[in-house]
Amino acid sequence: MDIEKATGRTWHVEVRERLLKPLGLRHTYHPDDSARIRTPHARGYQRFATEPELVDVTLLKGANASGGLVGTTADLNRCFHALLAGKVLKPAQLKEMERTVPLNKEFQVPYPGARYGLGLLKGRLPCGGWYWSHGGDELGYTSRDAVSDDGSVAVTASMSTEWSTSAADTLPQHRAVTRMVTRALCDRRNLP
Repeated sequence: MDIEKATGRTWHVEVRERLLKPLGLRHTYHPDDSARIRTPHARGYQRFATEPELVDVTLLKGANASGGLVGTTADLNRCFHALLAGKVLKPAQLKEMERTVPLNKEFQVPYPGARYGLGLLKGRLPCGGWYWSHGGDELGYTSRDAVSDDGSVAVTASMSTEWSTSAADTLPQHRAVTRMVTRALCDRRNLP
């Protein structure tokens, strides 16, 4: 609402004009009022407490700015690379995003030792050093990523949402995918 009030345009139009187009993120878009998404695409599944089987929620409509864009892992990697390489924000703004505080105890469980800034999680790499991240969860889909401190290397994984309705049961999935992307980042970072 603030974006619309300040610019007279919707948040997703502003994102498209200010971020997606300048960075060449051709495979990231807002589906507007349609429940349909462009092909090819992954299917999203969700388990609900009232439904014993997985439910296909691919054509769900209604996500807003917290998860309303559809894109590819390659575009997400490109976006993170540009952000952390200083191509999106002025240096002072990026520095402000990267100023972090410790996560509360609840979030330390899946991300031990991690810290949080303005939209960026800072975690320890298994090979030493730090990575930046901002995973996403929307009904039917989950993404986890790891981006090197300087933005030169990024890894993103996308998967169907949790297979359980219990947070305790989904914790192993979150830990496993976080381990996978951070290890992949270490491997890619160490290539000649």
